[in-house]
Amino acid sequence: MTFDNSKILVTGGFGALGYNLIQYLKANYNCEIQVIDNFSAGHVNFSKEVDFAYLDIGNTEKMNSFLKNYKPNFIFHLAAHFANQNSVDHPLSDISTNVVGLVNLFETQKDNEELVKIIFASSSCVYGNHEIMTEDINVSPYDTPYAINKYVGELYAKYYAEIHNIPIVSARIFNSFGPGEMSGNYRNVIPNFIHKALLDLPIYITGTGEETRDFTYVLDTVHLLSKMAVSDYHKAEIFNGGTGTKLKIKELAQKIIDLTNSKSEIIYTTPRNWDHVKDRCSSIEKSSKLLGYNPNFEFEEGLKLTIEWIKTKI
Repeated sequence: MTFDNSKILVTGGFGALGYNLIQYLKANYNCEIQVIDNFSAGHVNFSKEVDFAYLDIGNTEKMNSFLKNYKPNFIFHLAAHFANQNSVDHPLSDISTNVVGLVNLFETQKDNEELVKIIFASSSCVYGNHEIMTEDINVSPYDTPYAINKYVGELYAKYYAEIHNIPIVSARIFNSFGPGEMSGNYRNVIPNFIHKALLDLPIYITGTGEETRDFTYVLDTVHLLSKMAVSDYHKAEIFNGGTGTKLKIKELAQKIIDLTNSKSEIIYTTPRNWDHVKDRCSSIEKSSKLLGYNPNFEFEEGLKLTIEWIKTKI
C-alpha cells in the first residue's frame, strides 16, 4: 500500500508537522492533498502545491458541509488546540477543537467507503508523570485540559473504530521539533529558546532545568505517521513517536546558546502549577518492531536545521 494516486486530507496542514508531512508526501508520491486549517498556529507555512480550505474543525455545520462530497483515502488529523498552557488558559476552546472537532471529523467518515486510514495525532502528555511510557500501560491524565482531551480523543478513536468500523490509528507524539514552528506564548520550548538566543535575550527555564524531555525531529515524526498510515493496523492501535532518548532542559538551553554563539543568560523561574512531569522519555519498541520505525536524525543536526530556518524568519 502506498499514497500514490490517493486523496489525502491533512487537518492543521499549515502547522509545522503538517507542512513537513506535506513536503514529504509531495516529494515521494503522486497524490492529491487537501488542507484544512484555521491559522491558529500563528505562523502559517502556506503551500501552493495543495488545495486549501479555511475551516475551524470545531464548527460542526461547516465540517459536515465540506466533507459531504469530498471523500479522502487518508486523513492525517493534526489540527489541535495547542498546547498545555493554552488549554489551561482556554479550556473551552480546547474542548471545541480537540474533542468536538475530532468527533466532527469521525462522524463525517462513517459512510466514507473510500477511506483507507485516519491517523490521529495524540500526545505524550497522556502519560502524565509515569516512569514507564509504553503504549500498554493504563493512563488517566488530568494535569491539563490538553492532556485530558488528547486522551479523550484516543477513547473516541477506539469507539469509532470498534463500533463504526472506521480505520484509525493513534500516534503519541513526543516533543516534535524542527523547521516550520516559530516561537510564541503557547509554542514549544525549542523555537522559544532559539528565538531568545538569536536575539541575545535571557532564556527562562521554568523549574530546575534538570527536567527531561524526548525531543524528536519532525521528519522522524513524519516517517512514523506515514508508516502508520500504510500499515495493516486499523483498530485504533496506539504507537509512540519519540526517540527513546531524553535530554535535560538546561542542557538543551546551553546547546542552543553554543550553536548560535549567543550571549543569552539562563534564568530559572518558578515551575507552572500544572507542570508536574519531571522526566519524559518514550519507549519505541512497539513502533520499531511492528512498523519498522527508526528515528535516524541526530538531535544536534536537527537543532542546526531548526536554527537556520528560524534565522530566516526573524
